[in-house]
Amino acid sequence: MKTLSVDGKTVSVESGTMLYDAAVLAGASIPTLCRHEGLPHEGACRVCMVELHRRGTVRLVASCMFPVNEEGLEVRTDTERVRAARNFVIRLLLRRNGDSAAIRRLAAEENVLPDGRLPALEKELCIRCGRCIRACSANGTDALGFALRGWDRKTTPPFGEAAATCVGCLACAEVCPTGHISWEEKDGHRRIWGRDFALVCCEHCGEPFATEEQLAFLRAGHPSDALSPEEERFCPRCRRIRAGQSFTLEEVKDR
Repeated sequence: MKTLSVDGKTVSVESGTMLYDAAVLAGASIPTLCRHEGLPHEGACRVCMVELHRRGTVRLVASCMFPVNEEGLEVRTDTERVRAARNFVIRLLLRRNGDSAAIRRLAAEENVLPDGRLPALEKELCIRCGRCIRACSANGTDALGFALRGWDRKTTPPFGEAAATCVGCLACAEVCPTGHISWEEKDGHRRIWGRDFALVCCEHCGEPFATEEQLAFLRAGHPSDALSPEEERFCPRCRRIRAGQSFTLEEVKDR
């Protein structure tokens, strides 16, 4: 265990815990966009900056990427320097991603207004956080990546074409914080990233729950996660019903 101070409050955490988690444990509120509990951390958005006092030095660090590996760290999450850095990043996001409800909500929570001195840009939703790429990589499909550099950097399938390894699972869209990744479902098919996928419907409730490519991918490359032929006939919810498992209140409402 390592002990540190967060905004004057002492907290002990396991060695290796990220500053972000230690600060939240101490009751601090730190905004973040690129962080997702189910994915490796990347520190791409820089919204979670905090002030770190360590060995006589003071500097700003991305709290989601700095591990607590020593005693006596002092973290401050709401200093003038932290607010200035955070506000600067959010103003840049508002300038380029102002059409995103998530960005507008973050700006409102942090009391940040658009900088009228900056020229307007063509609005878009992607903030280059990399969540979708990490999710696709974690699934083993690796159908997405970054292309180009600097201001022109973008998320795309290889060479901007429909990726042969994409299985249409929607993991990328599920973890996108701004709603940039769109898809369409119609007549038993799902279209995303320039590819069409046939949907598999549950034999019990009739709801689509996967694509044929998803199930084939599990059978071929991840046999430990693959469903049995019997299980493939039913969606996860109906499989639990058949197994006699209980539902949460939210799941009951969904039905």
